[in-house]
Amino acid sequence: MTTILTIGNFDGLHLGHRQLISTTIQMARKWNARAVAITFTPHPKQYFKQTDHFFIYPEIIKEHILDSLGLDEVIYLPFGDICSLTPIEFFNDILMPLAPEAIVLGTNFTFGARQAGNIELLRRFCADQNVALHSLPMALWHGEAVSSSRIRMAIQSGRVEDAAQMLATPYTLFGVVEHGAARGRELGFPTANIHTPQQVMPKNGVYATHVQIDGAPQSLNAVTAITQTPTFGVVKTLVETHILDFNRDIYNRQLAVHFDRFIRDEMKFDSREELASQMRRDCESAKVQ
Repeated sequence: MTTILTIGNFDGLHLGHRQLISTTIQMARKWNARAVAITFTPHPKQYFKQTDHFFIYPEIIKEHILDSLGLDEVIYLPFGDICSLTPIEFFNDILMPLAPEAIVLGTNFTFGARQAGNIELLRRFCADQNVALHSLPMALWHGEAVSSSRIRMAIQSGRVEDAAQMLATPYTLFGVVEHGAARGRELGFPTANIHTPQQVMPKNGVYATHVQIDGAPQSLNAVTAITQTPTFGVVKTLVETHILDFNRDIYNRQLAVHFDRFIRDEMKFDSREELASQMRRDCESAKVQ
């Protein structure tokens, strides 16, 4: 059976990525072909230079989402195996064996070593092999192209509502609940702490969030602090979530923290009492929809 292909890093699976995938699936159903997405592991930028807090989704979460979108197959190419291929080698050795009837891409697509190939070069390759090439315009939000880099900037500046619009879902941090210093519990606001070195970190501050425990369908309202805990002199960045009206032991459980909106900047308090008073106000703010 022939295939309809789409290709990309799909970091974030934002509006543009989802448009590529949905178009690929629609065409495959219409043409009685298989809908196939090709992506790379690791992300090319991480292959050349590993950095912390790069990913919008951890790779395992990205794989889970990709596998759930209705594609017939997702191919995860080891980037180290293909990064030295020329554009024509990539086309002949990687794409053509999949018997593509059509390829669906964004207009900014590049391929081959040193990104030497672009959409116009691929169009010529496709024409020589009678493969249809469908190039989609960049998805726009507020008049500008949606991109993973734009989403990262929104998250890092605390504009989580903007990020959610471009992702079509709230930005989410994933991690296992770890033991902390128990300072929140001492103040009457126990927190679930997670460590997320892979993911893009929102700027320091307090956010209205909702959480899911172990992938449960129901979510719980919460307040999350991205903090270096200046009141206590700690410099490590922490993700501390206080779940409202909740008092269960969830250590070592999987936690998904969905960011709804920014409440306030990080502050340093002169006393525990001032901090506790502000935390009460934060919880009240988080309850307001």
